[in-house]
Amino acid sequence: MAAATLQLARNTHVYMKVGDNIWKLPVLDGFSFSQATATQEIALNEMQTGSESSRGRTMFNTALEPAEWSFSTYARPTLDSSTHTAVEEALWAMFFGATGYTPGTGAWNPAAITSNNAGRTSSMVVTSALSNTATLGEFELFFVLGGCSTDAAESTFAKSAGQTIYKMTKCVVNSASVDFDIDGITTINWSGFGATLGQEASLDASSSIKTGLASTSNYLRNRVTSLAIRPNNRFAGDIAVFGESNGAGTTDADDVDQDGDNVDDFATGYDLTITGGTINFENNITFLTPDELCKVNAPIGHVTGNRAIGGNFTCYLNDNDGSPSAAGYKRSAAFFDDLATATNLSQNSFAVTFTIGGTAGLGSIAVKMPTCHIETPTHQIEDIVSLETTFHALPSTMTGKDDVTLTYVGV
Repeated sequence: MAAATLQLARNTHVYMKVGDNIWKLPVLDGFSFSQATATQEIALNEMQTGSESSRGRTMFNTALEPAEWSFSTYARPTLDSSTHTAVEEALWAMFFGATGYTPGTGAWNPAAITSNNAGRTSSMVVTSALSNTATLGEFELFFVLGGCSTDAAESTFAKSAGQTIYKMTKCVVNSASVDFDIDGITTINWSGFGATLGQEASLDASSSIKTGLASTSNYLRNRVTSLAIRPNNRFAGDIAVFGESNGAGTTDADDVDQDGDNVDDFATGYDLTITGGTINFENNITFLTPDELCKVNAPIGHVTGNRAIGGNFTCYLNDNDGSPSAAGYKRSAAFFDDLATATNLSQNSFAVTFTIGGTAGLGSIAVKMPTCHIETPTHQIEDIVSLETTFHALPSTMTGKDDVTLTYVGV
């Protein structure tokens, strides 16, 4: 009798397939994938007849629940020759509405990933501008257990070679979360759904795209992160909201009135040094499953819900209201006070940009959210008093799609 083959999580490779193109995804420990079954119980519940009361029951499998997957990757901006890209590029593309990829040109269709210039020679830009769709692009995920054993080869992954290969079909990316652990490496937590999960006999992944995987210099340190917050107004092309203090058509750089009462509600900007935080991206996807008798129904597809982007950040309470970086900018205590006293505003609007990395010789990611609604910060009473602030990235109009852009500059 042959010995049982036990698979270890740390010996797993993960691959993502869009059309005929395969990417290798270097995931962290803690990944998961599963698919549950929906059941129906039918039970007897009747009064006693003679000395007996029927108490039996029976069970039916009615449907396969949507398959679920989750894993984490490091954020790794990469400069490949003269092209800016990222190890996690394909995941962002599928999150924001791409359905196909053209090898050679590296173009996504629709163009959820583009550039500030021809050929991505200055940056790679991930945009929400094309994500107002009822369905997202679908892909396949492969989890190759035993894939990084010493005798395993990408061209011959197979059960007979000691690998256990799971394939998840019709996958979509439902959420992504960027966490700022001050002493850690920038990590993105991904999760989503699929239609079915099954075991494959073999997989040839020898042609998989591995751009940036061999680099040891394209990791980002969370500590090298800055935050810029600036109230929106109507001068110099800024997004127009609510009102302006000096009358229509003026171009006052300090014009940050948002309720139209000719009184500036906010400072020109706020200079906050963050100590931690999270940016969350949600597609709020629902999978659809028919409900027919005499069969176990499988999910047939998905629909998107509202796109929700936001998060929170923490910073120390700082009472210095001078000019730390530019004239008219204030610190965190003034930030709290201005938001708390803006009682005439049921809505506010700020341009918020997180820049991760960016020091000499390193890559960077700029997460730009041009119309954020910011809640009044709450105090955290610890050894050093801090503020925690929740923000919501919104489109400039209810039907808009300009919630966020991510600009990658590779190493």
